[in-house]
Amino acid sequence: YGLDKRVGMLVVNLAGTKTRSIVIGILLGTAIPTAFVGEHAVAAMYVPIALALYTLTNKSTPSPKLGTLLMVTIAVGCMIGGPMSPTGGARNALMIGFLAEYGIDVSFVQWISMGVMYTIVMSVIMSFLLPILFKPEVDDLSEAVGLLKKDLEKHGAMTNKQKLVAGIMALVVVMWITDKSLVKDLTGMMLFGDKEKGFSLGLGGIAITGAVLYMLFGLTSWKDYEEKVSWGVIVLYAGCISLGTVFKVTGASSWFADQIMMLVAPLGLNSGIGLVILMCVIGAVLTNLMSAGATVAVIGPVVLDMAISSGTNPVLVGVGLAIATSMAYWLVIGTPASSIVYASGQLESKDFIRMATLGWPAALLALSA
Repeated sequence: YGLDKRVGMLVVNLAGTKTRSIVIGILLGTAIPTAFVGEHAVAAMYVPIALALYTLTNKSTPSPKLGTLLMVTIAVGCMIGGPMSPTGGARNALMIGFLAEYGIDVSFVQWISMGVMYTIVMSVIMSFLLPILFKPEVDDLSEAVGLLKKDLEKHGAMTNKQKLVAGIMALVVVMWITDKSLVKDLTGMMLFGDKEKGFSLGLGGIAITGAVLYMLFGLTSWKDYEEKVSWGVIVLYAGCISLGTVFKVTGASSWFADQIMMLVAPLGLNSGIGLVILMCVIGAVLTNLMSAGATVAVIGPVVLDMAISSGTNPVLVGVGLAIATSMAYWLVIGTPASSIVYASGQLESKDFIRMATLGWPAALLALSA
């Protein structure tokens, strides 16, 4: 319904005309929605807008570094936004599931309270770091932004269907946030006439509710879901959860945890803050070699067993690991967003390495702090 283009252009327009302010706008404009929807969708939404800014500017002033800066900013924004909420990536949902198996319930609001500071700190760091690493040829994009504003004006006011799409998405986010309180009370009152008998719908239940509402209001159809939803990915992550459960039930995770604890004990990294930092570093390294979801699925149960056996807060270790697996800065294939911006042709593989040389250590320091 064109809502994605409208939102992206609105963010750029609000950011102003200075190149640095536009970088900040794109960082925040990609990070915030990535906390609630897939990063590939957010990246695909901003790439055409960034390309338009570059192309319009390049006509008067050759500016290849501007194109690189804008594309890298999109990828980084998607990576630093995902850790902010449980719905910001499969890695977060997987970790919540593993924690639940240990009897630890992490609510949507609890996760946000831990993840939002990382996103804020990294947004500040990257807004200064990226323009230094990829210094653009121009400091002001007034002409390009002006043309985009005119294009936005041609679309007129939001249509009723666009408002409905946005409204349902907002409702889903509110339900995620209030799942343990308001939603639980409402289910009890509606089904049993007693809010004490209510139950939470969970992240998945609320997401399905939103999908059903889109169909009921005629905004989409089951055929769309059949053809455009990556069902194989859903089955893949279901398998990851099963793998983690097998690790725990068979005692394999406990055995691995004991072996690792013996190795790191002489270094003082077998408990407390040392263990948290160690697990974050391991997660940040592995996520550049395999997907974030696979990293959490494989070592998540092991990490939680190590935390519990050493008396370290398992929530701190688990959430720290999940956030660390968002740091796939080094390679083009690190995240879907990185692959999408790379396909634009505005940057090379070495640009990711250049960004990661300073960005990756900065992210680890921000998480450790």
